[in-house]
Amino acid sequence: MPMTAIAMRNADWLMRLLSLQSREVRQSILEYLSISLKKEKPTKKPDMSFFDGLSNAWDDEPSPEEEIASIRKARTSGETRNIIDF
Repeated sequence: MPMTAIAMRNADWLMRLLSLQSREVRQSILEYLSISLKKEKPTKKPDMSFFDGLSNAWDDEPSPEEEIASIRKARTSGETRNIIDF
């Protein structure tokens, strides 16, 4: 699998950070990385529901207009203000 540009930049940053460490620390990190590479990869896909919400992917029934009407109806403060629709 080829490295993306972002992964390459992260790897460069990590190498600069590690170059400041002692040989023992770098060797210890290398051992941890080797162990993590030998473990089986997880077969479960990550939960993307958080990101689905960020992309305006509404799974429930109310339309955006109904949601707006519900929010406006629920307002209790500022009843003297005249809210103008756009």
